[in-house]
Amino acid sequence: MKIAIAGKGGVGKTTISGTICRVLARQGEKVLAIDGDPNPNLSVVLGIDKDLPTQKSLSTDIIERVEDGDSWRFQVKMPFAEILETYGQDAPDDVKLLIVGAPEQAGTGCMCGSHTVVRELIHSALASEEHASMVVDTEASLEHMKRGTSRHVDKMYMVLEPYYRSLEAAGRFAELAHQLGIKEVEAIANKVRTEEEAKAIEEYCEKINLPIAVMVPYDENVAAADLKGVSIMDYDSESKIVKAIESFITSLN
Repeated sequence: MKIAIAGKGGVGKTTISGTICRVLARQGEKVLAIDGDPNPNLSVVLGIDKDLPTQKSLSTDIIERVEDGDSWRFQVKMPFAEILETYGQDAPDDVKLLIVGAPEQAGTGCMCGSHTVVRELIHSALASEEHASMVVDTEASLEHMKRGTSRHVDKMYMVLEPYYRSLEAAGRFAELAHQLGIKEVEAIANKVRTEEEAKAIEEYCEKINLPIAVMVPYDENVAAADLKGVSIMDYDSESKIVKAIESFITSLN
């Protein structure tokens, strides 16, 4: 299962991504997490010690341009096992993390190369890690959708919150995901406090034909864990968000 997690900034996308990875791993899956955000922080959500040195980030060095008659394409130029050995970082519950990384400095242009790296990495992993679950935490913008970064995933989940701008953004993400040919596109409703909020989400998602995979209740423990720089899984494995994601993952099996 290869999934991408998308959504507007601030909706809890990275927290959802990291929690899904840890829950999948605890249920016996081999899990590869890819932090595709140029402002990477999935490592802390996964439970990696925030004081450890930053792992070497992926770069355009791992891809090459291949000529094919009058056309050309990019492909990963090293075995996937070597990528994991060189760039992978171990996280709790035997999750393996790959980080695309932040821009080296300001004023260096667009992140086009990073998008290409993630797209081709996913493509390569489909064959090399076919028996593993892969979760891609995408950047909080539509840019990765326009560049087809997540084109090769099996499923995409739009994380949204119960307010209009978030719902509207999820609709845009979902439309572009369908255009990329991603067959399963659903919503993860996050930080839901009341039945009124849940109903508003249901009505909007029904209007744009976006199925809701799971309703995740608002959980004050998420902010408390983040303040300490630890994973919600390690802060309180019985938290409401963890239990909701556990039920969601079980429903996929």
